[in-house]
Amino acid sequence: MKLTRTRTTLLLSMIALQTACSSGGDSDNNNNAPDDGEVSQPGLIDVPVAPEGDITHYGAVTIDDDAGVASDLVASFYRLDSGVSASFLSSMLSGESAMCQVQDDGVIDFEEISAGFVPTVPGVGKTAVSAGEAIVLSSPAGTYATLEEQPTAGFLFYDLPNMSMLMDGPVPEGLTVDVPGSAEIPAFVAAEVPTITTLSGAAFGSGNTISANTQFTWEPSSDPTALIRIFATTAGGFFLEDGVTVTCVTPDTGSFNFPADTRAQLGADFSGSAPLMSRIVVNPVQVDSTLLYVIRESFM
Repeated sequence: MKLTRTRTTLLLSMIALQTACSSGGDSDNNNNAPDDGEVSQPGLIDVPVAPEGDITHYGAVTIDDDAGVASDLVASFYRLDSGVSASFLSSMLSGESAMCQVQDDGVIDFEEISAGFVPTVPGVGKTAVSAGEAIVLSSPAGTYATLEEQPTAGFLFYDLPNMSMLMDGPVPEGLTVDVPGSAEIPAFVAAEVPTITTLSGAAFGSGNTISANTQFTWEPSSDPTALIRIFATTAGGFFLEDGVTVTCVTPDTGSFNFPADTRAQLGADFSGSAPLMSRIVVNPVQVDSTLLYVIRESFM
């Protein structure tokens, strides 16, 4: 059976190589023209700092497919600098509201280079922590994959062991996640991986770049809990002095424009690289003061 190397590991290898070299080169000036009109937006979460609460740690286990074929597995866990509301963290990825974040590209976070979606908490700092030696994904047929701690390129996360690869084929149905736990993260037993409709029809105008006015479209699903993730960086890469990243998650309605506040942060001259677009469905599971996001994600 064909095996697939996970994209997260490849991305981290590239980052480690690039940080050892000087960056430069000319940026691509083939900007697409701004698209006409702005579609009506769903409710927008405009929270610069998440409200205070009892959640002191969170984690994410993300299972990806590419056109229906299993493509990536990644997990990471964090200690928050201050406690955050459990209801806010559960609802921000419930499929009901949109949320956008624009960040300075001067510091590379793991969320920015992970192929799989890793949520961030608005306005609250965090530190990566261990959740035990290995995370196990199981299907009704038995163990599907084991993710081990991978302290790579200055990051702490979980991925397939070195030299291990994913079997080619669809992500099995009925997957569950077991997290062993550590001094900071409690154990999670048989947390359910949600089901998802494969993303199709994703488009973002002409050319290979986007502007602050680009309209994003896709074939919507019938799942009211599904979200679309849009992630882009300033055209030219991570290492431009004035580069930014923009991440939006929006209800699965079939179209999206950056909200006015996001366009203002990006600036009228923003030229972004071709975006990552994916559909995500999230199952938030809470144990004590830790919230685990179990995420199913589909790329096209």
